[in-house]
Amino acid sequence: MDLSGDAELLAIFREELTSRAEHLVEGARALSKGGVDPKYASELFRDAHTVKGSSRMMGFDALGEAGEVLELVWRSIVDGAQAGAIADLAACLEEAASLLVPTLDTDPIEGTPELQAAIAAVKKPDTVTEPKPTKSLDPPADDPSTPADLGGLLSAVERGLIGTATRVDTNKLYRMINRAAEARLDADALSDAVRALRLTAGNPREIASLAARWESAVEAVDDAVRDLQDRALELVAERFGVITSTFPQFVHYLARRTGKEVHLELTGADVEVDRQILEHLREPLRHLVVNAVDHGIESPAERAEAGKPTTGRIVVRAAASDGQLRISVEDDGRGIDWIAVRNAAIAHEIDPGEAGSDLSGLLFRSGFSTVVEASDLSGDGVGLSLVAELADHVNGGITIESHRGKGTSLLLTLPLSWSFQDLVLLRSEGRVWGIPAAAVVATVPTAGADVRPSKDRMELIYQGKRIPISSFAAAIGAGLPEETKQVVVLATRAGRAAVTVPDVLGRRQVAVKGLGPVLAGAPFLTGAAVLGGGEVVAIVDPNRLADQIRALPIPDGQRPRVLVVDDSRGVRQLVAAVLGSQGYDVVVARNAEEGLEQLEAKVFDALVVDFAMPGPDGVELVKAVRRRLPALPVVMVSGVATAADQSRAWEAGVDAYLDKSDLRQGLLVSTLASLLALRNGSSVEVRP
Repeated sequence: MDLSGDAELLAIFREELTSRAEHLVEGARALSKGGVDPKYASELFRDAHTVKGSSRMMGFDALGEAGEVLELVWRSIVDGAQAGAIADLAACLEEAASLLVPTLDTDPIEGTPELQAAIAAVKKPDTVTEPKPTKSLDPPADDPSTPADLGGLLSAVERGLIGTATRVDTNKLYRMINRAAEARLDADALSDAVRALRLTAGNPREIASLAARWESAVEAVDDAVRDLQDRALELVAERFGVITSTFPQFVHYLARRTGKEVHLELTGADVEVDRQILEHLREPLRHLVVNAVDHGIESPAERAEAGKPTTGRIVVRAAASDGQLRISVEDDGRGIDWIAVRNAAIAHEIDPGEAGSDLSGLLFRSGFSTVVEASDLSGDGVGLSLVAELADHVNGGITIESHRGKGTSLLLTLPLSWSFQDLVLLRSEGRVWGIPAAAVVATVPTAGADVRPSKDRMELIYQGKRIPISSFAAAIGAGLPEETKQVVVLATRAGRAAVTVPDVLGRRQVAVKGLGPVLAGAPFLTGAAVLGGGEVVAIVDPNRLADQIRALPIPDGQRPRVLVVDDSRGVRQLVAAVLGSQGYDVVVARNAEEGLEQLEAKVFDALVVDFAMPGPDGVELVKAVRRRLPALPVVMVSGVATAADQSRAWEAGVDAYLDKSDLRQGLLVSTLASLLALRNGSSVEVRP
C-alpha cells in the first residue's frame, strides 16, 4: 500500500519522521557518552520500530530498511547483547539517523547512497550483535507503526483531534466565570459568619443563629466548589467517539486483510472523558479490536460449519456512571482456548498455577501469546499487556470472560477524570488507605466469609470460585496481626483476590497526587490524596497487592492443627497426607499415651482418633480428652467397631464417627471443616 501520494498524510509522516529521527540522533550521542540506560534504549527502539513500520506503509522502502536496522541495534542494546566498539557503533547510528529526513525527498525505493553506506556501516559485524530472544521487551504503548494502525497514520490523525491544544466552548467558559463569582460571594458570607462568631459574647441564642448561618455558608461554598470542579472537567473533556471515529474503516481494512466478514457496532460515542485518559486509551483499544478480528472472529467457512452467521459481530460500548468509564469490547467468535493458554504458559516457562484457577491473568503478561507464529497484525503478546498497563497507570480495572465457541468479552473500567478518582477507603494499621473503586468488586463481613486453607495459602470461596485471601496488613508487609471485620474482593489483571481489613470507611472522590521521589519506590503504592481534615490517604495498586496476596503462605497461626492418633503407620501416613494437602498442620501419635502427651505439650484445633488400639483404646482417650478439653472437635475412625462400640464412642463425646473403609479425602476433610466452622461460630469454614 503506497500512500506517498496523499499530501496530507505525507505531511503528517514527515512531521513524525523528523521527531523520531531527532530523538534517534540524540540517543546515539548519549550512547557515545555512556548515558543510555535500558529505559532510554527502549524508547529509542520504539522510535526505530515506528520509523520502520510507517515508512513501509507510506511506500518509502529505503527508510523502512533503515528503520529495521536501527530497530535491531537498539533492541540488542536493550537486551545487553552489545559489546565491543560502542563508540564506533554510536557514530554509525548518529550518521544513519541524521540521514533519514533528507532521504524523504529522494528515491523512495533506493534512498540515497549516503544512507545506504551509513546503514551498511551499522550492519557491520563489529558494530552490531544479533539480539537474543527476549520476553521482557515491551513494544511501545504509543507505537503506531504496525500495519493494523496503517503505519501510524490513524494514530497521527487521532492525536491531532485530541492534542494538547484545547478548544473551549465560550458559553461554558462564561458560565464557569459566573459560577466562580458566586462562589466568591459564598466565601465572603462564610468569612462574615466567622467574624461575627468571634464578636459574640457567648449568648447561646446568638451562637446558635450564627452556627446555622455558618453551616449554610459552608454548604454553599462546598456546592460551588463541586460545581466549578465539574465545569472545569467539562472544559478538558472530549467525546469518546473521537478515538472510535476511524474504527469502521479500520475494521473494514482488517476484515479484508484477514478474509473475514465483520460487522462493527459502536455505542457511547457521546460519553465525555478527560482527554488525557482518552489519549492513553487510544492504542490499547485499537489492539483489542485487532485481537477481536484476527483471533476472535472465525472465517466465514468456520462460522458456517459451526452454525453461526457468516458475518462476525464486534461491539464496542462506552458508558459512564459513578465517576467511572466502562468500556467493553465483545465478539461472537471462537472464544479463548484455555487449554492453549495453559500450554503456552508452560512453553513460556510460566507456572500456570501462579494464576490459580483463573488463567485470564496470564493473557495480560507482556510477550505472552498462544499464537505459534505472530502475524503483522497481532500475535506478538502486546495487545492485552497494553490494556493492563493502561489500567495500572490510571488505577483502573479489567475483567475478561470467554466461552469456547461463543465469544469473548473484555470490560475495562477507568476513571472519567485524570485528576479526580474514586477510592474505597479502608482503615488498617492505624491509618487510612485507598483502593481504586474500579478494582473493588464487593465488600462482605468476615463473619459471613467462607475461608479455607489450600495446600499453600488461604482462599476465599466467592461466587463458587476459590480466590486467594490474606489480611491487608500482611499483604503490605506490616508486622502485627489485627482484628478484621470486612473482606474486600478485588478484580485484578491476574484474576480476583481478597483482603481482610478492620474497617471499610466508604467511597470518596479525591484529587490524586504523585508520591514524590522519597516514596516513589514503594512497590504497592501508586499515589496519595489528602482528605478534607488533612489526613493523607496512601493509594494502593490493587494488582501489586494481589501479587503479594498470592505469594503469601498460610501463617502458622492460621493453619488448623490436627492430632491424628492411630496405631497403624499406614493409616497415620494416609490421614496426614490427606489433611496436609488441604492446609492442615498435622501431628501424629501411635497410641493413646503419646496422644495425651501431645495434647499436654501443644494446642490443637481437632483430634482424629482410631477406635481400636493396643492398650487404652480410642474411647478411653476421648474420655480423658473430654475431661480436659470439652470443646475440642473429635472425629473417631474405625474399621471393626460394632453398633455397641459406636454407642460407647458417642457416649464418650465424639463429634463424628467415620468408617475406615469410607476414609476418603472429601469426607474426612469436610467433616473436620464443619466441626471447625461450628467451633468458630461459622465465621470460617475449612473444607475442599
